[in-house]
Amino acid sequence: MGSSLTLTLANIFMSKWQKNLVEEQTKTDEFYGRYIDDI
Repeated sequence: MGSSLTLTLANIFMSKWQKNLVEEQTKTDEFYGRYIDDI
């Protein structure tokens, strides 16, 4: 159990890295998936 702000901060932190990764994987027909469990 964490702060409600934690998910937002994680998404901000990962956004640039994830965008670059997805662009690279699109060139090679790879798939990137991210599982978020916020129960």
